[in-house]
Amino acid sequence: MSKLIKNTSLYTIGNIIPQIANFFLLPIYTAYLTTADYGIVQSMQVLTTILAIFFTLAVDRSVYRLYFDYKTDEDKKTYLSTIVISLFAISVLILASLFVFNNLVSQIYSTIDFYPYYSFAILTSFFSIYSIIPKIYYQINEKAVHFISLSLLQFVANTGFVLYFVVFAKAGASGWLQGLMLGNLITLPVFIYIAIKAINFKFNFEYLKNSLKYSLPMIPSLLSAWILNLSDRIFVEHYFSMSEVGIYSLGYRIAGLVLIVAGAFNMAYNPVFYRLASSDNQVEAKAKLSKYSTTYIYALIFIIFMISFFARELMQLLFKPAYLEAYKIVYLISFAYLISQIAGLFNLSIYQKKKTTVVMFIVLASAVVNIILNYLLIPVYGIYGAAYATILSFMIFAGVKYFYAKKYYHIKTKWLNIFAVVIIAIAIQWIFYLIELSLIKTIIIKAIFVLILTVIAYFVFFDKIKAMLKQK
Repeated sequence: MSKLIKNTSLYTIGNIIPQIANFFLLPIYTAYLTTADYGIVQSMQVLTTILAIFFTLAVDRSVYRLYFDYKTDEDKKTYLSTIVISLFAISVLILASLFVFNNLVSQIYSTIDFYPYYSFAILTSFFSIYSIIPKIYYQINEKAVHFISLSLLQFVANTGFVLYFVVFAKAGASGWLQGLMLGNLITLPVFIYIAIKAINFKFNFEYLKNSLKYSLPMIPSLLSAWILNLSDRIFVEHYFSMSEVGIYSLGYRIAGLVLIVAGAFNMAYNPVFYRLASSDNQVEAKAKLSKYSTTYIYALIFIIFMISFFARELMQLLFKPAYLEAYKIVYLISFAYLISQIAGLFNLSIYQKKKTTVVMFIVLASAVVNIILNYLLIPVYGIYGAAYATILSFMIFAGVKYFYAKKYYHIKTKWLNIFAVVIIAIAIQWIFYLIELSLIKTIIIKAIFVLILTVIAYFVFFDKIKAMLKQK
């Protein structure tokens, strides 16, 4: 446990610096961007997310699980080499196709021009995939410091260019996207150098076959996850405007602050989970995994509560009035993130048995439900309909996954206690939402309440946390 805590802390620090910096930079960016400009930027970042799936065919995902199947250093190098060569071939082919069929691609968002917006986003995604293997290599070998160094390098380069084009050149949405592209381009040689050191330039078709067998069933799942998380912007753009997309995306972005800790925990926890789940003493392994996951869920609830609790005040203090409505989206999407992150824990239990096709069908079904809900709710309720559709889809998604997680690799969790804490947190949010005081008074009252709550939580959970920290 000590190493898990250490690596989680390191990943959190490494992730929190860019995330906090980006959060404080958001008011600067939005001061120079209209809500429509911000909508374009976020729409293109949605595009880069789905492009990453096509550029890689998800073969990089197999590394987390299959790397440990190879016992010698030479076999591991050959395996990584096979993945790197495959990624290069796949990505170049997809890149060429996207530019050849640019008229078709640009129909995703009909109000956004392919040049320069789509072209910058496509090239950004293409350059960034070459950072994947070096980062995974450090992560699976539990070299958190090396991983963080690469992430910070990429962040500094991207942020520097974006600030220049948005703030100084006043190039708007196209400047933001151009900055991201140049940031990924300038760091590309570093990632290529690290990848070269980790591989031996050998290609083993059997290794690729094993990876594809593991990863291809994930593609429908990843595409469906993209639908669940991001496709709502397309519906909002279709029925309303880019300004609505901008407001909705900002609320989504602020709620996503919880992913700082969630992502860091997952980076550290995934290799630990698979190691324990594959160990001989399963009684001890499941006991440890139960403690880790339960503590993580409580931490998620607390962090999500804090983000949504101060959402309205943060919007009033840091952003232009045009973006204020986004705080209501923060409330809803924060809850959706809690559900999705808990469902992510169920993934591990299913993947442990290599049942990737099960996850594929679950997410596919949830994505279909999400599309239907978006179609029904967004025209009526606007951006709130998009949030409601997300919550309902995630709930279905998590429920079915939990059923299969119990079946394949069950880890006991005190769900009644967790559910009670969630209900209390929602009730507190609702009470404070109804209170109408001045901004300063509201902040002071909420700060005092959170301080009292933190002290109570400290005394209630101190012994459990102390015991966990001593675990090996």
